[in-house]
Amino acid sequence: MIPQQKTWTAWIRGRRKEPPSIEELLKNERYRVEIKQKARDADERDLLLQSQAYEEGLLATPSQTAVKGHASSTSFGKPEISEEPTSDANTFQPGSWTPNAKK
Repeated sequence: MIPQQKTWTAWIRGRRKEPPSIEELLKNERYRVEIKQKARDADERDLLLQSQAYEEGLLATPSQTAVKGHASSTSFGKPEISEEPTSDANTFQPGSWTPNAKK
C-alpha cells in the first residue's frame, strides 16, 4: 500500500531522488495541524460574527423548514401515490396499479 503523503508517493514513483526525512515528515505534520487549527479558528470567528449580526438585526435568522422529500420526486408534496392519474401543466403522473390477488 502506498502512503497518502505526497512526499512518499513522489519518492516511490521516482519523482524525487531521496525519501523524505524524519524532519521533513514532522514539518509536514506540524503544517497540517496548523492549517486544521486555523480552519477551526476561522469557523469559530465566522459563527461569532454571524451570531452578532443576528442579534443586531443585520441578518435575518434562517427559518426552519421541514423537508418532506425532494422537489424532483414524483410524489413531492403529495401524501401518497394516487390510484388515479394526475396531470398539471407539463407533467403527467400515471396512477398506481397493484395486481389482483390470485384466486
